[in-house]
Amino acid sequence: MRTVLILAAALLLVPAASAQPAAANSAIEAQRATAERVFLEKMGQGKFDISPEVYTPDFRVRAPGGDYTLEMDNASGAEWRRAAPDLKVRVIRTLVEKDFAAVHWHASGTNSVAAAGLPGAGKPFAIDGMTFFRFEGGRIAEEWGVMDIAALMKQLAAK
Repeated sequence: MRTVLILAAALLLVPAASAQPAAANSAIEAQRATAERVFLEKMGQGKFDISPEVYTPDFRVRAPGGDYTLEMDNASGAEWRRAAPDLKVRVIRTLVEKDFAAVHWHASGTNSVAAAGLPGAGKPFAIDGMTFFRFEGGRIAEEWGVMDIAALMKQLAAK
């Protein structure tokens, strides 16, 4: 009888224990999808209207020169798209752990308009970057990013 009670207790605990990892995996996959949307939809397609779904109201980009609001970040993204109307963005890899996501991305296009600090010389460019996001409640609360601006400017320089 004791063995039956132990087995019954174990069987009752197994579904509860296995449900938690499934929920955690679901949250991780949701964060992965949200992080990738920033590049594929917002930057890749210019869909800046996704912002309320993706970002917390007090979202900030953390940068060495100071913090940027969502409005400032969207304006910067719109300028990049104006500088390279044919901008294409793809995600190379995304890693998610707890409330952080790291996205390695690649962008390419033709800098046909002088905007976003780019000369508008009509030259093609390609650049890789890394962006890190911190999530709160399933939405992005903070962002840090790096890309090789020196390599980008070398590609766009007059020869």
